[in-house]
Amino acid sequence: MLDSSVIRAHAHAAGARKAAGEQALGRSRGGFSTKLHLRADAYGRPVALHVTAGERHDLLGVGPLFEQGALRTGRPGRPRWKPATVIVDKAYSTAGLLAAFRCKHIVPIIPSRADQPANPDFDRDAYRRRNLVERLVGKLKQFRRVATRYDKLDAHYLAFVQLASVMVWLRSLNDIY
Repeated sequence: MLDSSVIRAHAHAAGARKAAGEQALGRSRGGFSTKLHLRADAYGRPVALHVTAGERHDLLGVGPLFEQGALRTGRPGRPRWKPATVIVDKAYSTAGLLAAFRCKHIVPIIPSRADQPANPDFDRDAYRRRNLVERLVGKLKQFRRVATRYDKLDAHYLAFVQLASVMVWLRSLNDIY
């Protein structure tokens, strides 16, 4: 499952020197913001994270999310890098992305926009599981430092999001066992 969420950046998050590193801050109507792109497994646990500027489109985060993060299948052997299906919202419904998923033998469960032809792979029952990634965003935003970005550099912010993701993983393992 893929999703992205806009994170408001505090006013003091801006202003780092360019030599210090990337900031991944964008200016929009609401002020400074960062967009957090997430990839979750079938249990709603974070697998991969990526940060872009807030005004950037959701499709820019798809490539980096699939380049990182392996999935455990529960069977012996190496983890899988490629999921069997991808469940995402209408923001990702483009012909190019659908073709790329099908080329890699990934079933795209994406509802079609009104200006596009219907997606033959769309499964309404499977799409209902997308609430897991939405709830993951809510769990990550319970951490104040994730919900409001105070860090000047994107590497520092992403490091704390990864720490929050570890906490979400540990809580989910506690629920399973």
